[in-house]
Amino acid sequence: METNRRNFDRIDLTILRTLQRNAAQRLEDIARVTKLASSSVHERLRRLERDGVIRNWTINVDAELLGLGVLAYMGVIASKPCSELLQALGEVPAIEECHSVAGEWSMLLKVRTSSTAELLALSERLRQIPGIEGTTTTIVLKTHMDRPAPIPEIKREAGRKASR
Repeated sequence: METNRRNFDRIDLTILRTLQRNAAQRLEDIARVTKLASSSVHERLRRLERDGVIRNWTINVDAELLGLGVLAYMGVIASKPCSELLQALGEVPAIEECHSVAGEWSMLLKVRTSSTAELLALSERLRQIPGIEGTTTTIVLKTHMDRPAPIPEIKREAGRKASR
């Protein structure tokens, strides 16, 4: 599978890593880390947004503190193409992520609910959608790791000194 990976320099990747750790940092703080002027950091951020690398600025909330303590993954067996199910699935607020997958299932959903009773109701609701033939649910007991996509390292060419 070919990716649309673009070429980024060391500074772009440093900015992205810095923001992944804490997106609320001021331009001045990022400028200090990258040894650039704040205006240069601002220009790079706008370019990364324009190019679609930074897709949005958001927060990471604690779902349990919001009353959504049940996290589960649901495999969906479908008789229709995934693209025909997306509108109906998009209307279900409990679905955080929806992926087309290869294998036994057609789709894999990441869902959050307040209780197992609500999870059961969600499962029943999904099976009522025309084209969904069945679901398989796996409840998460504990999340040991939840991190953002890794930012790649820049590989140095042999015989070249690292630039500063």
